[in-house]
Amino acid sequence: MEGLTFRYRRGRQPAIRDLSVELEAGEVLLVAGPSGCGKSTLIRAVNGLIPHAYPGDLTGSVWIDHARIAERPLREIARMVGTVLQDPAKQIVGSTVEAELAFGPENLGVPPAAIRDRIAAVMARAGIVGLQGRDTAALSGGERQLLAVAGALMLTPSLYVIDEPLANLDPATAARLMAILRELADEGHGVVIVEHRVEEALDLRPDRVLYLDAGEARYLGPVEGFFEVADPGVVKVPFEVALAHERRLARRAGLSEGWAATPKGAATNVGPPRLVFESVHVTLGDQHVLRGLSASLAQRQIVAVLGPNGSGKTTLFRTALRLLEPDAGTVTVDGERTTQRSVAQLARVLGYVFQSPSQMLFARTVREELLFGPRNLGLPHDDGFAMEALRRTELHDLEGILDRPPLSLSFGQQKRLALAIALALQPPTLVLDEPSAGQDHGTATRFMAAVAGIPGLESVYFVTHDVDLALTHADRILVIRDGQIAADGSPREVVQDEEAWRACNLRRTSLIAANLAWEPAPGRFLDAVTLARAVLAHELAGRSAGEARAAGEGG
Repeated sequence: MEGLTFRYRRGRQPAIRDLSVELEAGEVLLVAGPSGCGKSTLIRAVNGLIPHAYPGDLTGSVWIDHARIAERPLREIARMVGTVLQDPAKQIVGSTVEAELAFGPENLGVPPAAIRDRIAAVMARAGIVGLQGRDTAALSGGERQLLAVAGALMLTPSLYVIDEPLANLDPATAARLMAILRELADEGHGVVIVEHRVEEALDLRPDRVLYLDAGEARYLGPVEGFFEVADPGVVKVPFEVALAHERRLARRAGLSEGWAATPKGAATNVGPPRLVFESVHVTLGDQHVLRGLSASLAQRQIVAVLGPNGSGKTTLFRTALRLLEPDAGTVTVDGERTTQRSVAQLARVLGYVFQSPSQMLFARTVREELLFGPRNLGLPHDDGFAMEALRRTELHDLEGILDRPPLSLSFGQQKRLALAIALALQPPTLVLDEPSAGQDHGTATRFMAAVAGIPGLESVYFVTHDVDLALTHADRILVIRDGQIAADGSPREVVQDEEAWRACNLRRTSLIAANLAWEPAPGRFLDAVTLARAVLAHELAGRSAGEARAAGEGG
């Protein structure tokens, strides 16, 4: 990549500026940076979508295997570059798993017998043999992500570009994906991976890190040097790195009093049940997704739902909104069976934000998206009302936002627009499916804090694979495995059962270990920056006490 600069046709500023990167065969490049810094644009430039599918002003060039991308048709580029998009729903076109895997090689003229052999080998390598014969529409988000990876493997390219694969994967499956990508690199393939969750991506043992900010390369070099410049408030790094960063800031600030932790208080007055599942069974195709699940979620509570891919987390809440009907059992909202309410009525109580925002977006403009629901339910629906919903989700500052097509927004911006759409109905409870997907670590953290502080909002239930996000923002953790509740309790209670934690494909991160070791806020888990500042405050207090004792003894 030589001096690459690109400005989208409707953009006022370049999305990427003067980027020059060289990747050798067998090398792994990790790309990190805040939301909107140009990471996805970088991938589009590598896989040929820029300039072939995204018009704009392009200078500089990208070369792969001595071929200049701008001069090659996408059909040829697909043989060289395997892409896994941020949102797998936009990538999968086949109706069945086998049809999806066959799609690429069929279009490249690979003989049917060779395709069948390749499907068997790729399914085994990607660990998706259990998905054989499944309809793609019935797959979970994580299963679709693995299928998208397998689809890229089917084309045997020389270079793989992967855009935020970990957001939809449970920690154990994410580790397996990292192992696959490492094997590909060891075999001589190049790998470019964009990821906010840097700690998990380190399993891939990247050779170098490209840190982007405002479309420019702020750093390009070894992982160790990246840790010197990375902001733990933006990218998710190991806790030891966050602590070292805060120590450097503290030294420059003279270790002032402002470094104390400010943990949240423990949840109180959770109120009566809002959402109750009683012996709920759900079958999708021939898959028993929920198996007699029973749970009660309170009216004033923040509940995180964790568990392996395909365990039934998303199905649980789709059943609550009657987007799916249970085979057996009952679901009640505020004491009334959901079968006695319409989907629209339930949406006034449970504001649901889909895992894939494109499933919620259909109107021509952001304004029409925001006002569609309120208009149909007789709520206020003017521009002022729309802008207030956007203000709550930090989208109001985007130029001309109300008149923009929703699908022209970035994936992370689409996620926030989907939240604004849910908030426009003024529900007392929000249900968020993978709220951190497409958001950098800092944005996701602010997002969850902002959601919890929305006036009139009583409770938040969210599905996530980011265990640190769950433990630091939830009052209660539900862990689902094989369609049943495997664990239920406070963050500390659930994480201390290490055997059950690992059995549900979860892993102990460095932040979990640090919280358990330090316990700065009994009963609560702190985020990395707050915990690091608590540790520093503790060290400073100990140092001051030691100096006071020494002075007293000297006297």
